[in-house]
Amino acid sequence: MYIPEEKISEILNTSDIVDIVSESVILKKSGRNFFGLCPFHSEKSPSFSVNADKQIFHCFGCGAGGNALSFIMKYHGISFPEAARMLARKYNVVLETESMDPARKKQVLVKESLLRLNKKVMSLYAGVLNETSKGKAARDYLENRGMTRDIIDEFYLGLAHDAWDDVVHFLKKEKVTRQVAVNSGLILPRKQGNGYYDRFRNRIMFPIFDINMQVAGFGGRVMDDAMPKYMNSPETPVYSKGRILYGLHAAKQYCRREGSVYIVEGYFDFLSLYQHGIKNTVASLGTALTKEHVRILKGYAGRMILVFDSDDAGINAAKRSIQIFMGEAVDTRILVLPDKHDPDSFVMKHGRDAFLELADQAKTIMQFLLGLAMDTHGLSVEGRIRILDEMKQHLALIKDSALRSLYVRELSETLNIDERAVLEKVRDAVIQKSTKQSSLMPDHPADEKILVSDPRERQILSIMLNYPNLIPEVVEKEVLSCFYSKRFQKIARKIIATESVNEGFVTSVMAKIDDNRDQELIASLAMDDFSGNDDMARTANVLMNRIIRIRKKTENILTTEIISAEKGCDANVTDLLRKKQLEIQQLHDSQQI
Repeated sequence: MYIPEEKISEILNTSDIVDIVSESVILKKSGRNFFGLCPFHSEKSPSFSVNADKQIFHCFGCGAGGNALSFIMKYHGISFPEAARMLARKYNVVLETESMDPARKKQVLVKESLLRLNKKVMSLYAGVLNETSKGKAARDYLENRGMTRDIIDEFYLGLAHDAWDDVVHFLKKEKVTRQVAVNSGLILPRKQGNGYYDRFRNRIMFPIFDINMQVAGFGGRVMDDAMPKYMNSPETPVYSKGRILYGLHAAKQYCRREGSVYIVEGYFDFLSLYQHGIKNTVASLGTALTKEHVRILKGYAGRMILVFDSDDAGINAAKRSIQIFMGEAVDTRILVLPDKHDPDSFVMKHGRDAFLELADQAKTIMQFLLGLAMDTHGLSVEGRIRILDEMKQHLALIKDSALRSLYVRELSETLNIDERAVLEKVRDAVIQKSTKQSSLMPDHPADEKILVSDPRERQILSIMLNYPNLIPEVVEKEVLSCFYSKRFQKIARKIIATESVNEGFVTSVMAKIDDNRDQELIASLAMDDFSGNDDMARTANVLMNRIIRIRKKTENILTTEIISAEKGCDANVTDLLRKKQLEIQQLHDSQQI
């Protein structure tokens, strides 16, 4: 989709990046900027910065950066047109688009069609549950499970009754195309090849909302002992199980308010806790938690409490999840419920206060793992050695050396083993882990050269962004013709082509940039701090003179030597020519920097 540049500028000038990022990242003001934990990489100390004046974000850790549209695209994993439409809706900007690439148009239409279809099917399932005699057994089932009418209505619970073609007939009635119907995952082709049948039958239906309150998919649970007990929508263009958490759309404000989030496994676990006032809760839809899940949750809560059943399946699920949380350096606690209880049954029987009291005693990851190891191996001499061998692998995963040191001391005291001996074992594990990772890294050819542009060119770009009033001097000096980096040249010309106004200048430049890497570079440059420099005009002039002088000197030396070599038939002429070629190559290839 082609969106006119003036519309992009209107969206960016109307939107507020602090408001937008705050919906996904906990921000705290520090000086002129806001800081928080980066949602795009693992970190413990905030390096993610948002500048309200320039309407940009930049992470000093991983380099991610850009404007409000860039953030929406990267965070939600959506295309530029989708991000533009999202912000246009949020800020009431009328979006008139021009010609659209056929392939992109098809993708956009498919997603929009699926979201509309899912919303209609959600109403269909809700109607079957609430308005028909066929829904009585399901209503009784939900009542016996303790679900109130308010919860059923708030989360649009429904019923797919015991029929093979209810949704198939509904899609035909709605004149949904075959391709959209199949893409939805709601129907499946018959093995005989003569039509389709419903995926969900005789199940309580749970619409799965994305963070923007749109129905991305469905989950279904049987009301008897049939298998599989739970069934979810397959991956579709609008549903990605690795990114969506059940209930987050409703729980996010409570997670932010409490500063913590409970992570459970099932729909009823979530609904029971939510119904009992423990609303800072999400469910993992019965799938393995991913890095993306954790990074999304970091935007809403600083502490995460994993709630598991006490059976073997629950313990194993906890162990599988732990490595993800350790890798993301997030404060994580493990809450294992008493025997024969899951979150749903526990809170229904004992109530909210009893659950919260138990949650206050949740173990840290290391306490949990150490407890498991001690239960497995015992505290004999041989058992303690096995525990140390097991725990050193977990400790090696901790990136924060201070935190690792504290855990080493705690492990030493618990096992009554000299702290230096424990530390030596852990260091060996860390070295072994680093060596293994290094061996997996691709080797670079020995003669590979990384071409790096003169830092002065980068400084000139930064000055142009932060001091637009100096742009005329850059133009007058014709310094861009002396840039070695073609990429920097291209960006500089777009800066020059932007109307030179102090208010929202960086935002206007961003609107002209469609390359993500270039947006990240601009965000980084615009964050540069020149507060200690009282004469930027003089600084810029010195930098430009230096760039021009170096370029001319280099060209003159090479040209003179090549002419001299040619006259004397010097064998070194080939080497000199190669140097010249490398210079030209740098000019053309440096856009890849």
